[in-house]
Amino acid sequence: MEKNILALDLGKGSLGIALSRSGMFVNLLPELRFKAGDYKSAIQGLKDALFGETIENIAIGWPLYPSGDPCEMTPIVEAFIPKVQDAFPNAKITKVDERNSTVEAAALLHEIGLNAKKQKRCIDSAAAGVILKRYLALIGQD
Repeated sequence: MEKNILALDLGKGSLGIALSRSGMFVNLLPELRFKAGDYKSAIQGLKDALFGETIENIAIGWPLYPSGDPCEMTPIVEAFIPKVQDAFPNAKITKVDERNSTVEAAALLHEIGLNAKKQKRCIDSAAAGVILKRYLALIGQD
């Protein structure tokens, strides 16, 4: 059973973070905000947020158009992956299809009573949580 799994949902100026220490339960961490395109700052914020954590596996949201073709964010995430690997050199990184993860996350947040305005502060981490759940299903730990 895989444990200590980190999931990331990268945006132009935000990074959603979810963590599963047990390989079963998903914990959403506060999302990081940074100046658009300042991914060096995003990596530093991620390292700070996870200080003292053991990360063995990383599921990173892989952005695609609904058709499955690469989108505007695909090359940005592709360039971000080596930076994540440098920050967590012992972790295995897996790309996870993130299509509709934000829509799914918004629906889940709405179910617990958060309207669109209240979701702004946590939607990216909720999307990372969806990505983490998808990864757990992918490896048979759902």
